[in-house]
Amino acid sequence: MSRTRMSAQEREWRSRLAQLAHAKPLVRATINVRNVTCGKAGCRCAQGEKHRAFYLVCNVQGKRRQLFIPAALEQEARQWVTNYHSAMELLEQVSEQAWQELKRRKEHDDT
Repeated sequence: MSRTRMSAQEREWRSRLAQLAHAKPLVRATINVRNVTCGKAGCRCAQGEKHRAFYLVCNVQGKRRQLFIPAALEQEARQWVTNYHSAMELLEQVSEQAWQELKRRKEHDDT
């Protein structure tokens, strides 16, 4: 379908989706926060005050994939995950619009 035949809302969704996909990093995963011990004998975590560790986690072909994220990269990684979820929401909206269009066309052809 040409852009001129799309509603203004659909053009907006597609534009935002293209901006996310082309200009911003995105990753399909979640951030998992764990409390861990480092193993150093004199560290506070040995007495129970554990360190926070961040992991990027996702499933690929049924297997769990994990990546340790240093605390300095936590906010950036969170933003990439948020970008992915935003892109998926937009894609769902565009898909629903297409679904409704096909449904409308089918009903028109059935008459």
